[in-house]
Amino acid sequence: MGEGRSTEPQQLIEHFFRHESARLISVLTRAFGVRYLDLVEEKVQEALARAVEAWRFGGVPSNPSGWIYRVARHLVLDALRREKIHRRAMALSQQTEEGLTSLLDEWMDDDQVPDSLLRMVFVCAHPALERRSQLALTLKVLCGFSLAEIARGLLTTVESAKKRVQRAKKTLARSGVRTDLPAEGELKQRLAAVHDVLYLLFNEGYSTTRGHGPLRDEMCEEAARLCHLLCEQPSLSTPETRALLALMLAHSSRLAARVDADGDAVLLADQDRTLWDRRLISAAQYWLDRSKTERPGRFHFQAAISLVHCRARTPDATDWPQIVALYDRLMTAEASPIYALNRAIALGESGDVDRALAELESVRTSPELRDYALVDCAAGRLHELRGDPGAARRHYDAALQATPAAHSRRIIKRRIAALEPRGLRIDKPS
Repeated sequence: MGEGRSTEPQQLIEHFFRHESARLISVLTRAFGVRYLDLVEEKVQEALARAVEAWRFGGVPSNPSGWIYRVARHLVLDALRREKIHRRAMALSQQTEEGLTSLLDEWMDDDQVPDSLLRMVFVCAHPALERRSQLALTLKVLCGFSLAEIARGLLTTVESAKKRVQRAKKTLARSGVRTDLPAEGELKQRLAAVHDVLYLLFNEGYSTTRGHGPLRDEMCEEAARLCHLLCEQPSLSTPETRALLALMLAHSSRLAARVDADGDAVLLADQDRTLWDRRLISAAQYWLDRSKTERPGRFHFQAAISLVHCRARTPDATDWPQIVALYDRLMTAEASPIYALNRAIALGESGDVDRALAELESVRTSPELRDYALVDCAAGRLHELRGDPGAARRHYDAALQATPAAHSRRIIKRRIAALEPRGLRIDKPS
């Protein structure tokens, strides 16, 4: 058999592991219960491994998803029988084996799968779990990430990622968590937790201070995919959900411009705006328009701020006064020192540098920002705008000393180097 034919199943399996394993795990866990999530994951992976071998020699079947599903279902049932917990599992699912198989076949229909996926979204964001565990479990179960990828994505060790996922599963099993969607009375509270997890997941992928690469872009894409899934369901497509999707799409539109040829992050003002994805910007505006409400929240204002940047064809065309006004409304909806920091920067960019510096000094006293290097980066930028490169240099040097990440240090060094061509004397700190 030719080399091209032999590699095709492997490429297909990689696609399924990313985009189909969540479907299989969600449907099977819905049937057998969260307490068997470990077993379901193991058997789905085994089914995928079997497909690699079978398809390499026998060719890819006409319905590969159905092939893997049937193998995984068979493997789960076989494992339950061997471990002599088959009868208990059937009792928990309140089905006979024949009835459960029929239900599983029904739930694997394309129009039924989203319901199972949504149930797993709420399981992974269950309030019994702390946020980092919710993130790790979401990446594992709903995004198909390996433990090594989770560790890289969350900046931890593989062993730590493994323990976090295991503890999350044990907590859910002990708590007797079911895959039912929350009742209407608790839906708002649980949906807010789901929003927070997806927002954190997106930010983990988008944060320029933590490096950037294909995996981190994929974290953004997976968060947006899951948020879009929520938006497709009438009971879950709230104004806040739609605004969150708008925010994700607006930020995602700039992903291609955020990294240079060497893999280093490019600051917003330095990005090649011809690389921004105008289709995603239009989609973001569409979802923000659909999110209108009498009580807009943090996602509404963050999305609106991002879209002001997206509409500016050049940095000088940015409507900074509008951004300041949006930050004012954002901070009324939810106070945050990070928002205050960003507002001070926007205020300086709009021309009121002295006031911006005064507000920045006030922000600096916040306990959350005491050791935050971006405060000095912001001060450096404001002093640049004020025409004081010596003061700018001192603040950039302070940020450099407080920043261990090589990636972030390179960005700061570029800002320092940009001060030199001005032909002004820069007083270096003694």
